[in-house]
Amino acid sequence: MKKQLLAPLIILGTALLPATAHSASFDCKKAATWVEKRVCANSELSKLDDAMGEKYKRDLANTSDYEDSGIFKDNMIIDQRRWLRFQRNTCADTECLIREYKEYIEDKNYNGVAWDFPNELNRSNLPNNNSFGEFSQDVEVPMYNSETNDWKVIAKTTNSVSIHRVANKPYLAIIDGILVFTNGHTCEIKESKATWSENHWVIDNELQNETAELRLYPALYKGNTQLLLKDMDNKYREVHCGMRGYFDGIVLERE
Repeated sequence: MKKQLLAPLIILGTALLPATAHSASFDCKKAATWVEKRVCANSELSKLDDAMGEKYKRDLANTSDYEDSGIFKDNMIIDQRRWLRFQRNTCADTECLIREYKEYIEDKNYNGVAWDFPNELNRSNLPNNNSFGEFSQDVEVPMYNSETNDWKVIAKTTNSVSIHRVANKPYLAIIDGILVFTNGHTCEIKESKATWSENHWVIDNELQNETAELRLYPALYKGNTQLLLKDMDNKYREVHCGMRGYFDGIVLERE
């Protein structure tokens, strides 16, 4: 089998504290989780974690250049929380962690399913029961009024995504969903085949010269599973919704 590759300091947990082992961004004497211990034990991961911490601090500092710096900073903190919870902390091996760190640091997407032979995956590599099911999020739909130059909530609705099992192929799923956006624009995910890729589902749409990839990261949070949608380079929404909709950063909760 081959694989390819808030106050902000509180949010990072032990991250961004003085390093002791290798060059990790936190004190390895305080490492508690499997991910933290793996970072401290692996020199490449330690360097990547240090680079992640430096990038995060640098990006936070750069928000002061914006007029609405408080909003930018809050959004950056939220994005960092999501990356830790859904992407980094759901990895179960070193190569998965390396990929997540490199994507974060390099701002570059490593598209494509990580497993070349998914039908040979062992039980520990397969999605668990919480990675399937119904996920939803109650949302308000704002409409822009050009006469008054303001926004008004015109309706309340529910965004939903369903992840269905495929018989005898636990590494595959069929995904359906409908999402409602600003000004009432809607976008659907219609019976799309998804393949499990270490810690997330992947829906791939091959275009002429590029890939439109939507990832769905399940993660346990406060006793329930949530699902993060990551639209790599915003290509998936361009193919399915145009510029009126968006997928990236949406979080739904398992029903």
